[in-house]
Amino acid sequence: MRTSAYLLLPALLLASLTASAQRRIEANTAFIPEVQAEWALNGNDYLMAGFNVVAQKLGENSSVFGGQLRLGYEHFWNEQWSWGGTLRLLRGMDQRYGDFLGQPGNVTPGLLLRHSGKIGSLNFGQRLGVEYAISTSDALSIANQNRGLARLRLDLERQFPLGATIALRPRLAYEVGAYTRLQRDETELKERVVDFGSLRGEVGIRVSSHIDVTPWVASQTSYNNFLPQYDAAGKQVSGGRTNIITPVFGLDARFTVFRDEPSPERKQLPTQH
Repeated sequence: MRTSAYLLLPALLLASLTASAQRRIEANTAFIPEVQAEWALNGNDYLMAGFNVVAQKLGENSSVFGGQLRLGYEHFWNEQWSWGGTLRLLRGMDQRYGDFLGQPGNVTPGLLLRHSGKIGSLNFGQRLGVEYAISTSDALSIANQNRGLARLRLDLERQFPLGATIALRPRLAYEVGAYTRLQRDETELKERVVDFGSLRGEVGIRVSSHIDVTPWVASQTSYNNFLPQYDAAGKQVSGGRTNIITPVFGLDARFTVFRDEPSPERKQLPTQH
């Protein structure tokens, strides 16, 4: 595990830097169903497309809906290493309903580097990604909408065969995202080291080599630093370092298309691409 643990220490460091937040706000639960299609290419390579919708209740009588189209390609150098390109598209009014709830940008190209290894009987995955979120609409009047983002995800998974074609794939994943900050004006608030975090648990149900259904739950956190607000006595009543936590439920349905009958040794991508 010397090579496969190379990203573990940075992830633990980033996570620990968020622990000193002073305020915690819990947002309403979001529901995200997604349909995915994968085209198996030569070797273990894949083309992928996915579409999801986001539903979240805001108040007693109001809800919001968003949607995201995800496209991707992944090429495997060997059994452990792969790289690829991604593109995420949202409508202008659906900004902040992408992979990380609260992140602005509705056209987001990116690159990824993935490593797969073993910890005992568990499959250990690491995914490092860089993205550039572009806002093509000023409808939300969000400052600094076009931003680069670095993402790091760690996951553990194990497969339990239940028959010739059916298998269960329980998986636990943790991901952090941080905006790239090359310059900041002296008058700007000092931002957090980590901007987003997501802890996700799922149980993939492999019905056949062509069909997977995966229910999942997650807790997403947006790490913010707002302008402090004080009462008449000078006591801070809001603002400052604030964590906004959103419970999320999801259901992914994936359909994989092969040119020929798939080999039992062919590597399968995680549902959470």
